Amino acid sequence: MDKGKSKSITKRITVSGIVQGVGFRPFVHNIAKKHGIPGTVRNIGGLVEIILQSSEEKYNEFLQDLKANAPVGSEITNIETEDIKEREFDGFRIIESKDDEEISIIPPDLPVCESCERELFTGTDRRFLNPFISCMSCGARYTIIEELPYDRHNTTMRDFDMCPACREEYTSPRNRRFHAQTISCNDCGPYLIFNDLTGGSELTEKDAFHAAANIIESGGIIAVKGIGGYHFACSPFLEDTVLRLRELKGREAKPFAIMFESVDSIRKYCVVSEKEEELLKSKARPIVLLYLKNNSMAPSACQGSIYCGAFLPYTPLHMLLVKRCGPLIMTSANISDKPIIKDDSEMLSLKSPLLNGVLYNKRRIVRSVDDSVAKVVANSPQLIRRSRGYVPYPVFLKNRKKDLQIFAAGSDLKAAFCLYKNGNAVMSQYFGDLEEKTVLERYKASFRDLCHLLKITPDIAVCDMHPNYHSSRFAENLGIPLTYVQHHHAHVASVMAEHHLKEQVIGVAFDGTGYGTDGKIWGGEFLICEGAEFKRVAHLRYIPVLGGDSSMRDAAKTAACFLLNLGLDQYVKDERKDIIKAALKNNINTVPTSSMGRLFDAVSSLLEIQYENRYEGECAAMLEKEAVLALRHKIEPKKLAFEIKRKSDLIEIDPKPMLKSMCHLQNKDDTGSLALGFHYAVADMILEVCEIIRAEQKINTVALSGGVFQNTLLMERTLKILRDRHFNVYYNMSVPPNDGSIGLGQTFIGLVR
Repeated sequence: MDKGKSKSITKRITVSGIVQGVGFRPFVHNIAKKHGIPGTVRNIGGLVEIILQSSEEKYNEFLQDLKANAPVGSEITNIETEDIKEREFDGFRIIESKDDEEISIIPPDLPVCESCERELFTGTDRRFLNPFISCMSCGARYTIIEELPYDRHNTTMRDFDMCPACREEYTSPRNRRFHAQTISCNDCGPYLIFNDLTGGSELTEKDAFHAAANIIESGGIIAVKGIGGYHFACSPFLEDTVLRLRELKGREAKPFAIMFESVDSIRKYCVVSEKEEELLKSKARPIVLLYLKNNSMAPSACQGSIYCGAFLPYTPLHMLLVKRCGPLIMTSANISDKPIIKDDSEMLSLKSPLLNGVLYNKRRIVRSVDDSVAKVVANSPQLIRRSRGYVPYPVFLKNRKKDLQIFAAGSDLKAAFCLYKNGNAVMSQYFGDLEEKTVLERYKASFRDLCHLLKITPDIAVCDMHPNYHSSRFAENLGIPLTYVQHHHAHVASVMAEHHLKEQVIGVAFDGTGYGTDGKIWGGEFLICEGAEFKRVAHLRYIPVLGGDSSMRDAAKTAACFLLNLGLDQYVKDERKDIIKAALKNNINTVPTSSMGRLFDAVSSLLEIQYENRYEGECAAMLEKEAVLALRHKIEPKKLAFEIKRKSDLIEIDPKPMLKSMCHLQNKDDTGSLALGFHYAVADMILEVCEIIRAEQKINTVALSGGVFQNTLLMERTLKILRDRHFNVYYNMSVPPNDGSIGLGQTFIGLVR
C-alpha cells in the first residue's frame, strides 16, 4: 500500500482564462464537495484562487475534474499550483473576493443558454416569459462590469435587490444559479418598460411587451434595449416601414441585419451550410453574412445585396419578440454615423415622428458594444466586425514580454484599439469612423475605461503613420514613447500575430487607402515582412485621382481618372471628362494612389454596375454580386490580365491592358462575365507576383489582409490557386481583414521592436 496517497497536502491553485462570470466558483465548490476536499475558492482580480487540503490521490482526481469538466462558457488558459502551509478548514466554501493587479480574461457577454431558454417557455416555471432570465452560464458580462473581480456588487445588477427566492437559489450550492451574478426574476427586476414618447404614463412588464409587439405588427418602429445598446426594430417585410427606418437612421442604402427565431427560419430565406449554422449558434451569436435564396422581404431591407446579415436572438427579450412577431430588422440604434445609443435618457429624448416607442429597462449599460459580423470563408469562420460576444476575449501572442504594456491606436476607419499585457492582446469593440466627433469621444473614453478595467498602464504606444489620423494624434498626446507603423505593414502583421508566424512572409495587403512611406496613398501592396521589418516589393501602378480620400464616394470620377491617366480617353463617358482631364493635367487636388479598392470602384463604374459608394465598399459589393451571379449561372469568365513588369527594384502591376480589354468588350460581352473575369484576373495576378517573389526570395508563406479581402469570391479563388501551387497561405480570422485588424498588427510590431 502506498502511504503517500493518504498523506495530507495543502495546495494553492491559480486558474487563468475565462473563469469569472461563467459559474466557475460554484463549479469548483461542487467538485470539491464531490471528492470530499475541504478548502476555499475566490475571485482575485480576474483570476480564480483555489486552496484545498487533501490526499495526493484526491488532489489529482480534483485537478483532472477541473480540467475536463469546466463549465460551458469558461476557458482555462493556465493553471499554476504551489504547496503552502497546512491550514484548518471547515468544509469547502466560496469566500469573499479580493482585488488584485493581476487580471486574467474578462468574460464576453453570453447568449441565453438552453436551460434558461427551456425555462423561459415553460408555463409552470417561475421565470416563465421573463425577459431577463439568466444563470451562471449566460447573460450580460462585459457590458455590465464596472470593476473586477466579477461579483454582483461590481456590476450594474447591484441596483436590484434579490427577492427571497432568488437569494435562496444564489446561496444554494446545488442550484445552477448558485453565485449567478445576473440572477433575477419577475419579482425582483429588472422590469420591462414601454414609453410611447408622447409624454403619457409608461407601461410595465407584460403590458409593455404587448404594446411594443403590437406596434411592430402594425408596421411601426420601436427602439429595444439590448445588452450593449439599443436596436431599432421593425418588420423586414413592409417596404414603407423599412424606408421610414432608413430615414430615421439617416442610412440611405446599407443592408439591414435580420434577426430570426431559429436556423430553420433562416433557411427559408438563406443558404446555410453546416459551418454557417455552427457560427450562427456559437456563443458570440454574430450576424452572419449568408447568401440569399428567397428574398421575399421588402426590397429595401437587404438593398439588392446577395447577402443577408442573419443572426439568432441572444437575449430572452429578443427570443420573445421574434417568437411573437417573426423575423425582425434589428439594427444598431444610431443616427447616421454616430455611436450606438446605450443610455436611456438619450434614447427617450430622441423625439421623432418616425419612432413609435422605446422598450427598455433600468439596468445600466456600462459600455456600448455593437453586434459582431462574421461569415464563412473557405469553410472557416472569419470576422468582419469584432464586437459583442468576442470582446474583450484576447488574441494570445506567443512573443510575450511580461514587463511591457502596450496601447495600439488602430486606424481611423472601423476604429478599434488594442491593449497588450502578459501575452494577451485585447482588442476593443468596434467604434466606427473617428472623423465623427462623438465616435472619437467614445473611443477616447473607452481607452480610459478598458485600461482601468484591465489594470493596464501602457509603457509605449503604437499608431499609424498617417499624419492626419485622429487615432495617431490621440496616441501622440499620451506622453509616452511612440512608434509609428505603416498601415499595410500593420495589416500583414495582424495575420502574423494571429497565426504566430515567425518566418518571412509575402504580405498581400489590398484596401482602399493607407499612407505610404513615400507620402503617396497605398492600397495594392506586396510586402516582405519578418519580425518588425518590411520591404515593399510590388504594388499596383500609381494612378493620380482627384480629391484623395474624399474620392472614395464617387466611383465614376475614379473610373475617369484611371482611364484618362492610362491613355484610354476614348472610353470615358463621364460628362465631367474635360474638367477632370484639366484638373489631372494641372495637378489640381490630385493624389497618386496604388489602391486596389479604388480599382474595384472604377471597374464597378465602367461596367455600369454602381457609380457611387453610398456606404463604404458598396461599389465593390455590387461588383462581387454580378460576378457571383455569373458563377452561379455557369457563365464563363472573360479572360482579362494585368501587365506585370519590373520598374527599378520594384514590381509594378499595370491595370491598363485589363481595363482596355474590359472597355472594348463591354458592349459585346455579358457584364457578369466581365465582373467574374476581373475577380479571376486579380487572383491570377496575386499568384503570378507571389511566384516571382518566391523564385527570387525563397519565401513560401503568404499572408492576405486588407478590406478588399472581405470579398468572398476573391478570397476563396486566391486561396485555392495559391494552395494549388503549394504556398502556405494565412489570412485574418479572429480579427477582421479590414482596418479592424490594424491595432493587433501594430501591437505585434511594437512587441518585436
